[in-house]
Amino acid sequence: MVRRLLVPALVTTGLVAGSFGTAHAATVSPATWAPKFCTAVTDYQTTISQDGESLTSQLENVTDLAGGRDQIESFLGDMANAAKTAKRRIQSAGAPSTPNGEKIAAMFAAGLDASAKAFAKAKAEAAKLPTSSPEAFKVKGKQLGEHLTAAGDALDKSFSGIGKLDKGKKLEAAVKAAPECESLT
Repeated sequence: MVRRLLVPALVTTGLVAGSFGTAHAATVSPATWAPKFCTAVTDYQTTISQDGESLTSQLENVTDLAGGRDQIESFLGDMANAAKTAKRRIQSAGAPSTPNGEKIAAMFAAGLDASAKAFAKAKAEAAKLPTSSPEAFKVKGKQLGEHLTAAGDALDKSFSGIGKLDKGKKLEAAVKAAPECESLT
């Protein structure tokens, strides 16, 4: 029952996590920026995946709905914090010294902010999950998952044009060349 709530959340976070970067910092070469960017994104994705799998296991046979609600709420709060941490790490990487590098970095930073806000909003919604009956919990849990999926879809769509900003494909080449980016390419 609770697992059905989590699946859309994990799909959403997977989509969201693939699209994040920097804001206003020092300008650095693409070869310097890419490994730092990829490490931050990979760590964020790993946190989401591992914590999500752990939560799924914990909720597999949950009978205490209030406890299940608390676990979901805690997970979503941790994911909001993970997005904020990834943003800080990416910002500290600087902005890539390519055409539109600052714009690309700003778009990635905005994406992480939106991700953190989506998780925080979902956490608040999770706190209100009814625990009086498994049916009510399931219905509201499904709605929560749908809201997270919609937020992830909107974020994913907002990043669909980022590749066009990479004039000369210098960032793309730097990401493909960096061993830290292997899991993202």
